Amino acid sequence: MERKLAWVGLNLLPSLTPRRRELLLRRCGGPVEAWEALARGLPEDLRAQIGDRVTSELAAADPEREILRADRAGAEILTLDDVGYPAPLREIPMPPPVLYVRGGWEPQDACAVAIVGTRRCTSYGRLVAKKLASELASRGVTVVSGLAPGIDTAAHQGALSAGRTIAVLGSGLGNPYPAGREPLMAEIARRGAVMSEFPWEMAGSQWTFPRRNRIIAGLAVAVVVVEAPERSGALITVDHALAQGKEVLAVPGPITSEASRGSNRLLQDGAKPVLSAEDVLAELGMPSLPLPTAPTLPPEVQNVYELLSQEPLDPSEIVARTGLPHPQVAQILLDLVLAGRVQELPGRKYVRA
Repeated sequence: MERKLAWVGLNLLPSLTPRRRELLLRRCGGPVEAWEALARGLPEDLRAQIGDRVTSELAAADPEREILRADRAGAEILTLDDVGYPAPLREIPMPPPVLYVRGGWEPQDACAVAIVGTRRCTSYGRLVAKKLASELASRGVTVVSGLAPGIDTAAHQGALSAGRTIAVLGSGLGNPYPAGREPLMAEIARRGAVMSEFPWEMAGSQWTFPRRNRIIAGLAVAVVVVEAPERSGALITVDHALAQGKEVLAVPGPITSEASRGSNRLLQDGAKPVLSAEDVLAELGMPSLPLPTAPTLPPEVQNVYELLSQEPLDPSEIVARTGLPHPQVAQILLDLVLAGRVQELPGRKYVRA
């Protein structure tokens, strides 16, 4: 049996956890030997440690069909034996022996930053994640995240506007969670990579997402938490990053915001604060970003624009603060949105883009 088939076959056994797999590989000497040992029947002492469920799972595992399924969908399966396997992941504890990849990991991705946070983010968090990701990507920094709604999606979208991004799924590439991620996955695959260690059709579950977070941390040289409540999967990524010796940074949030309690706590515990992309670049030892230049705005337009800092406002609030007529405010907002300088949020509220 080829080693690649053996690696893929072992990866198709859900009850063969990373620790059990490491134990089996140590006892047997390699993936082919481990697969053959499972087929023959394990010794009593090893079976007690591996578990009996592996035997029934082995009967349903078909590595050749799995490789063909990925190939037909335009994905590649990489193992630890392959040259194209992401180099940073070889350095983490218990690296995934199998990776399903759409797109590809490039050497330039060795300079990557993970941007993570809550799915239930605020408009402030979404804006910050997108802005940070765009500015970092414009400097050649690859942005890594988990494709979830909220902060993850904002980070991927921001990075796509200026450079490369990598998405790491907590489910199989053929069964993304949540549903409806396929268009964004396709765009990321064109401009970076979409990865998963899980079999093609495997559904996400409570244990798969925490496990994939070690890969997000493993691909990055630093992790930036934008918004995270006190019980957040983003904090699991932080734990992995610290265990891997990576830098952890966090964006300050309002002390009244539940969405920022976990990230603010990280700052209390010593995480480095991020007030701009320059703070992340300085941590990476890269030059600062040049200050952006913008065309001069007419005074009344500038007045409205200055109000829309990070606080969402509706047109009536802008009318009250500026004294401008409502039709003029509506036209100014439309012009700023079309120019890409202001973003309209649900409920007809506006913030700077």
